Amino acid sequence: MLNRFRAILFYYKPISIWSFIVTLLITIYSPEIISALLTKLFLTALFWLMINDRSIRKKLKFYKMVGFSNLKLVTMLYIIDCFVTCSFLLLIKGFI
Repeated sequence: MLNRFRAILFYYKPISIWSFIVTLLITIYSPEIISALLTKLFLTALFWLMINDRSIRKKLKFYKMVGFSNLKLVTMLYIIDCFVTCSFLLLIKGFI
């Protein structure tokens, strides 16, 4: 279980920079948690469509080695991203 979680975090690390940029843009325009989570859900759905493409899927083989399906990977990434986004937005709302 711990190895699977580490594999997800290893995969989330390069995506986290882009996710944080999107979170900052959402915070500037509308610092509401619901709008942020819906935007992230839309972007996650686009990411899921991308990894279902064969050419991109060839580059992402390592998570298959630990037993993840595409849907499980995307779901776990979204949950982690929701936690980080909500924490950041609540922290920012505390200062605004």
